[in-house]
Amino acid sequence: MQRKVKSKGPAYKSSLMQRRNRTGYVFITPFLIGFALFMLIPMIQSFIFSFNDIKIVEEGYTLIPKGLYNYKNILMIDTRFRQNIVTSFGLTIRDTLVVVPFSFFAALILSKEFKGRTIARAVFFLPVIVSTGVLATIDMKDSVMMMMMSRDAASAANSMQDSFSASSLVNLLFSGSLPISMLETISQATSGIYEYIIKSGIQIIIFIGGLNTISPSLYESSNIEGATAWVNFWKITFPMCGPYILLNLVYTIIDSFTNLSNPLISRIRNDLMGLKNFGIASAAAWIYFIAIFIVLGIVFAVLQRRVFYHE
Repeated sequence: MQRKVKSKGPAYKSSLMQRRNRTGYVFITPFLIGFALFMLIPMIQSFIFSFNDIKIVEEGYTLIPKGLYNYKNILMIDTRFRQNIVTSFGLTIRDTLVVVPFSFFAALILSKEFKGRTIARAVFFLPVIVSTGVLATIDMKDSVMMMMMSRDAASAANSMQDSFSASSLVNLLFSGSLPISMLETISQATSGIYEYIIKSGIQIIIFIGGLNTISPSLYESSNIEGATAWVNFWKITFPMCGPYILLNLVYTIIDSFTNLSNPLISRIRNDLMGLKNFGIASAAAWIYFIAIFIVLGIVFAVLQRRVFYHE
């Protein structure tokens, strides 16, 4: 006599899904609380400040209503803001075109088996650790110059460094064969190699994690069919890393837009910290935020459908 097995009905599946949802909400609750306290409330205050002018008084501050004057001043009167935002977009495009490919190919190298791989990975990520915290606000090169050299010796060293910089070497090698605009772009990219290494630490780790998710059986099957390493890269490695490329693109864009070296971020920060033009600085921050949001939306709209997601 066959025993009938009761199938688990929709009620069981619904209760299981509810339990999973509750567990998920428990895990994200600390983030939601932190976001509400440290992000959402300051954002609402900043939005209110952008429509007002702030006057410091003995009791704290008072708000003087300005309406849309701050936004009109930034968009129609203040030409420096437009120059800064164009510069910010240019820096972001340059950083993205350099950091993401560099991170990807560095991860390809560091994901291979070789002696000293752990040390090599640490070397690439060490600048990220060193550049955080207090050290991020210190210009180490200038500090060492001031302590170890006199003013004349420092100026001589700077002139010597400029004469043997990477950009001067690029100009010497390619001055007659490349257009001036392309030559300037390459010179700017090569002169900031150390800066790009610092900016690439997180991206390299993300790419290494993505490369480790690719099953070796895919490469084995491809090699049996006679595929070369070049074919494996374009047919397996690159498509399988599509989600991680999109993630690093978004991360790099946000990191470049919000970096303290960005002229617009520096201007907004100085105005806010100095309590001068507080309302205008808040309006500039919101305009900048909307611009970043639009850029990220365009990136997602263009690349989302072209990314291969492996289930």
